[in-house]
Parts: sequence; C-alpha cells; structure tokens
Amino acid sequence: MELNVGDSFECPEGHNARIVWLSEDKKVVAVRCSHEHLSKVLKVVKHPESTPSYRNQSREERKIFLKNLVFVIKV
Repeated sequence: MELNVGDSFECPEGHNARIVWLSEDKKVVAVRCSHEHLSKVLKVVKHPESTPSYRNQSREERKIFLKNLVFVIKV
C-alpha cells in the first residue's frame, strides 16, 4: 500500500484522519484527526460563596478535549 501526504488514514481511536507527514523510510506516519480526543482530566476546586479551608473544598473533574490532534504511528 502506497502512502502519501494528504491520504486518509485511521487514527488510533478509529476516526478518519489525514496523513500530514511521512518518514523517509515510510515506516512512520503522522496523522491529524479533526475529531475531539481526551487530553487529560483535571481536578478543579469548586469555589463556594464562603471559602472553607483548602482541605474541605469540594472538587470536580474537568475533562480537557483537543481537536486536530496529531498522532505519530509506526506502520
């Protein structure tokens, strides 16, 4: 299978992505996926009206998503 920059390729999460880079030996490709991918989960402090001590503040998880993520994949 001949790979070229701009061709469609499947990202690791199964979405349709585009090849944006090929290594010289064509064994490694970089693909950019336009779908949202989970980057990380942060624990964020909720700020109530009155501020209790740091240990007693409630926390919530906030998910961070990225679009146009580039994956480097061995072929």
